[in-house]
Amino acid sequence: MKIFTAFILALLSFSLLSCNPGPVYVAKGESDSIKHTYSDKKTQELYNKNKALFKDIYTRYNSYNVGVYTDGIGITTLDDTNSKEKLHYLMVYVRPMDASFDVNSTKPIERVTRIIRDFVPKHIKTIKSRDLDQDGIEGLAFGIYWAARDFSQCDTYGGHIEYLYIFFPKNAAKNYLDGKMSLVEAIDQSEVMTSLELKPAQAIRPVF
Repeated sequence: MKIFTAFILALLSFSLLSCNPGPVYVAKGESDSIKHTYSDKKTQELYNKNKALFKDIYTRYNSYNVGVYTDGIGITTLDDTNSKEKLHYLMVYVRPMDASFDVNSTKPIERVTRIIRDFVPKHIKTIKSRDLDQDGIEGLAFGIYWAARDFSQCDTYGGHIEYLYIFFPKNAAKNYLDGKMSLVEAIDQSEVMTSLELKPAQAIRPVF
């Protein structure tokens, strides 16, 4: 399996003890849902060629009232330490509003398990296999963000943000989206990273 270093988005996360609204990590509209600017020339060119695709993906999630993380749709790059090449993955990071957990009644691993079992299958299928047919796209980076809160204080706002990223190689993503492979099989061919309890993201191997 390829080993690579993925850049991870910096999160501003903190705990609140009241039911006052805290920071909002969901993009307000199309313009801040799609990441438009890239420092790497090749990545920027790939984005420019696929603007219509990113707008279409945003429209799909918006039609289902699923929040998109700020700058959560676009291209992410991964460094393949074996080939020394930079890989370009279609990036889709979502923040479903119903993805929240009580920190008093769940353990971090339980939250990740629930996200993979219940939320990944539900929300990844909005992406179509054909979305990965674009030249230069070598995989799918799918991410879900959720809130971990103290429900005894507030079950609506506050807490901290946790997230899961799954980096699917193109064949694994397409086979899963086409119904030719189970999610377990697709994840087994992929890299998975998660950030829990405000700690830096780390690679994990999910156990099903």
